[in-house]
Amino acid sequence: MADSERKDGSFVILMIDDDEEDFSLVKEALVSKRLKVDLYWAQDGDEAMNFLFRRGEYANVPTPNLILLDLNMPGKDGFEVLRDLKAHKDLRKIPAVILTSSGDEKSVSRGYNTGASSFMLKPLTFDEMANAMQSLCEYWFALVQLPKSPAGPARKTVRKEPISSNNSISEPIQ
Repeated sequence: MADSERKDGSFVILMIDDDEEDFSLVKEALVSKRLKVDLYWAQDGDEAMNFLFRRGEYANVPTPNLILLDLNMPGKDGFEVLRDLKAHKDLRKIPAVILTSSGDEKSVSRGYNTGASSFMLKPLTFDEMANAMQSLCEYWFALVQLPKSPAGPARKTVRKEPISSNNSISEPIQ
């Protein structure tokens, strides 16, 4: 797997979620906080596996620095994606944050037991989502020290960019 160190200092987040509205909310939240993030989208678990293992049309995508993972998806669900991710020696170091609307104790416990780095309930408002995304990026990209991995080295700062027509949020992967 190629290193995803970005020349422009941006971070790569892969969001795995079947709900386009949730993806759009996260995308707009990141833009509103002017976080320098390239956000990619996989609409289900199978597409996520193709992205992560660089199969077919995903041969040249970067390795994500962080994964946002919904649990309830058609086909391969979030738990299965997490299990496969954590079973792979080159991908298991990538932090996987479960971002879901299901907060029952059984799902929380199963998520952590399967290897989730964090478990978050999806915020209900735009402002809550924007603040959550800022905190998440600051935590994973500035505060914690992560092991070296194909996702690139841990960084010390979360860079912000002025809002412009080129806001460094990638278009969704279809």
